[in-house]
Amino acid sequence: MTRQTGFLYLLSFLEGAAVMAAELLGAKMLAPYFGSSLYVWSSVMAITLGGLASGYFLGGLLSYRRREGNVLYYVIFGASVLIVLMPFTSKVVLSILGLLPLYYAVIASTFVFLFPPVFMMGMVSPLIIRNLTTSADQAGKAAGAVYAISTVGGIISTFLTGFWIIPHFGLSRPCIVIGIILGFLPLIMLVKNNKALVLFFLVLSGYSFYKAGAITVPPGVSVPYFSEGLLGQIMLVDYPNYGPDGKVTKGTERMLFVNRIAQSVYNNGIDSARYCGYVYKILDKLRFRPKGASVLVCGLGGGSLLQALKDSGCRVEACELDPRIWYVARHYFKMDTTIPVSIDDARHFIRKTNKKYDVVILDLFKGEENPGHCFTTEAFQEMKGLLTPNGLLVLNGNGFFSGKRGAGTRALYKTLLSSGFAVWPFATDREETRSNLIFFAQEPSGTQLNRLQALSRLSGDIDFPVAELKLSESPVMTDDKPILDLLNAQAYNTWRNATIDYFSNEAQRGRVFQVFQ
Repeated sequence: MTRQTGFLYLLSFLEGAAVMAAELLGAKMLAPYFGSSLYVWSSVMAITLGGLASGYFLGGLLSYRRREGNVLYYVIFGASVLIVLMPFTSKVVLSILGLLPLYYAVIASTFVFLFPPVFMMGMVSPLIIRNLTTSADQAGKAAGAVYAISTVGGIISTFLTGFWIIPHFGLSRPCIVIGIILGFLPLIMLVKNNKALVLFFLVLSGYSFYKAGAITVPPGVSVPYFSEGLLGQIMLVDYPNYGPDGKVTKGTERMLFVNRIAQSVYNNGIDSARYCGYVYKILDKLRFRPKGASVLVCGLGGGSLLQALKDSGCRVEACELDPRIWYVARHYFKMDTTIPVSIDDARHFIRKTNKKYDVVILDLFKGEENPGHCFTTEAFQEMKGLLTPNGLLVLNGNGFFSGKRGAGTRALYKTLLSSGFAVWPFATDREETRSNLIFFAQEPSGTQLNRLQALSRLSGDIDFPVAELKLSESPVMTDDKPILDLLNAQAYNTWRNATIDYFSNEAQRGRVFQVFQ
């Protein structure tokens, strides 16, 4: 192998690594605006493949006409510049196209900021093959070697990016560093003929790295914690409290955002509204539990529900997938550090634990999304095995139950019934867009649901319209068909748009930080 051949193979390796890193980073950049549902990943994969296919085709045409190495170096350099700019182009594109209807917004946004760099990188392999071959007899061997090396680069990059780079360093700066690494070698080859190109790349890289991750907040608002990672973007924002007259009053309201959707609230100035409203509703409905009841909460958030249950005398523990959430709950939401928390996927934890609980609560959200694999008949059967006799399963979800927006809720209700549970749904508000819908479920022989319903009638709670649900038209969700994302698409879209509208309107009034800037 000659030095030139080795150099070209190294470029092929870097190109394959950069493609997969850009795909993963691009998908995570979409998450704060669209979540990380099946639609987002489908769009990212389809546009990545489309970009590569288009690049292969044009690269093949260029390689047929031109064999000079400079063409290859300029193409790789152009791809590196586009990758360096991805953290910034994504924000501009998403701020403009993010308000379109969900499907159009996801596809259009992904196409505009992800397609160009992937397209440029797709041109690389045909150009490398052309530079490696001097006769048709060599073409097959060169093509096989180039695509194999590129694929190996992609595999290594996928593991590194997914398991180490994003969890430890976030999105923006790693994206810039990957672009710099990709552009370094071609820049060396081009420096003799174009020194201005080197200066441009150095200035662009330095400025981009300096500006990456910068957040501008108005006076009176602070962001004490911000993290971009494989499981989404986490941001804490402290807002001042406002009185009825619109003036700032005592205390602050701390909000936890996951992918720019509010997950938890802690208000240090208003005791009656310290936590999100659904926390008080669940706490009220569980007031009949036995003294010292054992409670498992799957999904930690700011730890509000867990802390409230512990303060009321329960023996609590939690399961949370994202260790950053655990860190935030302990350090910023005053969650008791003695509460046991397992860092694990909820379904996996439920399968492996041998403990029994009086109450199991699923408070599972990633942004506005519920993880579908935890809401199937098989999952509910596994949860049933965790409950003590007369134990209670509690599920917290979005408040939509009617029309297309309520398709996921109705399917969830039917799936619980099909899993052998007696079920009582409870709405926290009469208006669906402001409500959480909480399902209380237990074995049909249990007595807790009857007591819950009797207490609810005495309290004058909302009478949930079960007769309107038309469950006969709803599917049952299984591990073979975990379609909660599909069924909840309209609900997710409504919830995210309502969040965007609320924070946009409040930001215009000077009352909150615009989280979708």
